[in-house]
Amino acid sequence: MNQIARRRTYRFAASTLALEFADILSSDAEVLVSSDDGYLSMGGGVSRTLRLAGGNAIALDAAKMIPAAVGDVVVTTAGALQAHYIFHAITLGPGAEATTPQATLERTTRRCMQLVAALGVRSIAFPAIGAGRAGFSYEDVAVSMAAVIAEELGRSPQPVQVAIHLFDPYDPERFDPFAFAEAFARRESQWQAAPDAPAAPSGPGSDKQVFISYSHKDQKWLKLLQDFLQPLLRKGSLSIWDDTQIAPGERWREEIEQALRSARVAVLLVSKDFLASPFIVEHELPQLLKAAQSRGLTILWVYLRSCLYKEMEIEAYEAAHDIARPLSGLTLAKREEALVEICQNIKKAMSA
Repeated sequence: MNQIARRRTYRFAASTLALEFADILSSDAEVLVSSDDGYLSMGGGVSRTLRLAGGNAIALDAAKMIPAAVGDVVVTTAGALQAHYIFHAITLGPGAEATTPQATLERTTRRCMQLVAALGVRSIAFPAIGAGRAGFSYEDVAVSMAAVIAEELGRSPQPVQVAIHLFDPYDPERFDPFAFAEAFARRESQWQAAPDAPAAPSGPGSDKQVFISYSHKDQKWLKLLQDFLQPLLRKGSLSIWDDTQIAPGERWREEIEQALRSARVAVLLVSKDFLASPFIVEHELPQLLKAAQSRGLTILWVYLRSCLYKEMEIEAYEAAHDIARPLSGLTLAKREEALVEICQNIKKAMSA
């Protein structure tokens, strides 16, 4: 599992699909999907994890809707979880003998995507449906889910964020992510090559991507900013790119250069470690400054910790907040106020 990045992202029209090697409980999606039996017992794997974390309210709500047939998707409360709903994809129980795993996978995945549109939510997190107790082939699950999700996202009039969590808390080494990575990479290429696929955005100011440049020693600040930006991501106001999206073994320099070329706004997380990074100072920063001059890339910078920023060209560009005091020196409440201000200024820059 250490051979693939913890997050890999694909794009279909205005929507994104992310493969996550993380427990689904770490997701902040509005919908969490559970693979269940017809009696919604939530007795194993991801399903059991959600039941234990969400409490009895989920089971009580589910009890009103049993039995359910294989291929159905039952919607319940998410209980104590921060999600709005749990979608129970039925892969075991009544009707299993009359269908195939592929048909069940396609029907449940499509129904989940249709319910996202019907309920007006914009983010959903799946497990590998049926790869646990139902015993579906992992390759079949990957291919079937990829086909349906790619199709539904490609024609969605609204941006949707989809994540597939490839992690079993009871057996973390069980899932091989490469089947999913290959299936979605193939679907993304096919979608982009289709004659009737909308053209990818090009030219200055035509996309919604925010490029975040930071030192890996400041990763906690990257995560904080990502968390505060989530409402804008859900609304489709912007997308963000940082180097955690690069899978080991890929041509990382090319990935970064492509992200730099397509960015509309660049956010710099400035600290002594940022200024001490040879790669940032010698490679990323010159390209960003050049793009600002040649095609109007907007540069905003965030003052994390005291450093000699006045010795760098970035001083000439707009800060995303009041830099009288670096973020690290603020109280928790003031720091959160500053992060809200930063997000609002990023949004304003995206719409300028």
